Amino acid sequence: MSDAPRADPAWDSFWRYDRLSSFHAAPGAPNYGPPIADGWRAFFASLPPRSSVLDIATGNGAIAVLAIEAGDDLVVTGADLADVRPADFVTTASAALGRVTFLANTPAEALPLGDASVDAIVSQYGIEYSDLGRSLPEAVRMLAPGGRLRFAMHAAEGAIARDTATSIADADFLLDLDLVGLAEQSATQLAAFNAALRAIADRVPAATDKAMLANVHKSLCDAYDFRRGDLIAVATVQRAEIRAHRDRQSALLAAARSLEDMHRLGARLTAFGLTAVTYSDQRDGADLIGHVIEATKP
Repeated sequence: MSDAPRADPAWDSFWRYDRLSSFHAAPGAPNYGPPIADGWRAFFASLPPRSSVLDIATGNGAIAVLAIEAGDDLVVTGADLADVRPADFVTTASAALGRVTFLANTPAEALPLGDASVDAIVSQYGIEYSDLGRSLPEAVRMLAPGGRLRFAMHAAEGAIARDTATSIADADFLLDLDLVGLAEQSATQLAAFNAALRAIADRVPAATDKAMLANVHKSLCDAYDFRRGDLIAVATVQRAEIRAHRDRQSALLAAARSLEDMHRLGARLTAFGLTAVTYSDQRDGADLIGHVIEATKP
């Protein structure tokens, strides 16, 4: 039996949606904006014309699209462990996406590209989810002489990691409520149903942004008003979606890297023979959100 990594089904579901990046939830939402996009655009614009680029953990191709838009006729491939199919779901940047070759169900630890075959290897909030003990040497193997590497990783001490911890607490709170039990008890009694929802609202943790609760509340109310017989089924789906959200957020926290971690990563790249290792940050105003590392293969 193969020991190759397999994607969590929650990630398959996450990318089967009209979103380019993980930062935006609304259908048809735009790609990354400043400051994340600015750093990537500058990097891709600095590459020689027709350079080959590999985007590891590409998702629906947000960084791959930036490479197409900012670079000079770059040849871009995006690989992801999940079953990504941007052409089936994403309505924005369709022209750029059409120029990207996507490798779905492809682990960062075992990529089907030749030695020294890629001029630039990049990842935005992705490669840190992999087994870096295997994915880093794999990236170095594929990087051509003179090739460049740029990885952006979630900052463990940053604002996203902080907010993610709150989001996990919110998900745990909602899972503890037993939404299915609530639906079973209230499916035929409007007063009981509304009273139960009010009781939930009163118990929401003070730290929450209430967005997840609001979505759950709306879905249950819609089911009650328009398709009451489906209320239990809707609650069951909601519970599964909340659990998947919590699992994705927990994976984010586990993957986040501190500045000290990034310097250890730089030492490993140096040991692999890469040079010109540099470090920078991604920030949203004053808030730190990610750490960036760059290196060159002599």
